[in-house]
Amino acid sequence: MNNAAFWREVLARLDAGTPLFVALVVANTRGSPGTLGARILVDAEGNTQGTIGGGIMEANLVHAAREGLRAGCDASPALERLEHRNKPGTAHPSGLICAGEQTNLHCWLKPERHAATIRAFCAAKDGDGATLEIDAKGLRVTHAQDAGMQLTHDAAHWCWHESSVNPTRLAIVGGGHCGKALARLAADIGYSVEVFDTRADALENDDAWPAEVRRILLADYAELPAQLRRPALTTVAVMTAAMTQDIAALAALAGTPLHWIGVMGSVAKIHEIRAQLGARGIAQARIDAIHGPIGLPMKSDTPPEIAVSIMAQLLTERRGSG
Repeated sequence: MNNAAFWREVLARLDAGTPLFVALVVANTRGSPGTLGARILVDAEGNTQGTIGGGIMEANLVHAAREGLRAGCDASPALERLEHRNKPGTAHPSGLICAGEQTNLHCWLKPERHAATIRAFCAAKDGDGATLEIDAKGLRVTHAQDAGMQLTHDAAHWCWHESSVNPTRLAIVGGGHCGKALARLAADIGYSVEVFDTRADALENDDAWPAEVRRILLADYAELPAQLRRPALTTVAVMTAAMTQDIAALAALAGTPLHWIGVMGSVAKIHEIRAQLGARGIAQARIDAIHGPIGLPMKSDTPPEIAVSIMAQLLTERRGSG
């Protein structure tokens, strides 16, 4: 579930009249099980969605949230810093000993007070540039073009900023079996996912696609640059039904400033693709920027296995760049 889907779920619960507790990980250090942007919602029955790292830390938080909701807790948003170590002098132990620390933002949400704000944030589509700001005074929506999330603070004031623009984006060119498997996995990890194909039937069957995946039917792969949202933030995985279509897609994107681009296939296929792109006059620097074959070198024969190998590489690249 990506962040937009999380807030839509929060809104649905608030619209149903259900008070909620939401915790967001707004800062973390290396080794922490809760990473920046991780989140969980809790209702008065102790039902949860999402995670802030698991283990006894999360169990204690869920218990406290359930009891607070049942007691009608109406506290202002607040930060809690937790240290994941079991050593003398640990000021804020989390109960975990995995190293690192994290800061969680706690929000007690009431339907009558917070639904309108969350609704305004959810109404901002990915790319509209709305920002949800949370501080000790409450929640509000502002407008900014920045993507991503950050906690700003000084001695007197802190504020969590979360954009409606998901900075972790994947465009899959080719909606076949491997494309579907990769789209499902990437959406579950939290990517904003777009899938492009020239075949209408490949993009049909709504049950095969997560609801948050955007599917775009193209008349020709030459339309790709015009259809990509925020290309500078976007990783592109080319995996069409035929090598000629891979080449057409890669040629169309050659002049587009992308975050990362790769193509699926064998070593021999990638060699031929590079040669044919060169014959089309594509600059060598653009050809060299194409990663391939994509996917970590592991046993990956079925679409789900191939999706895992590709996603593992993309996560490795993402962690390495950040």
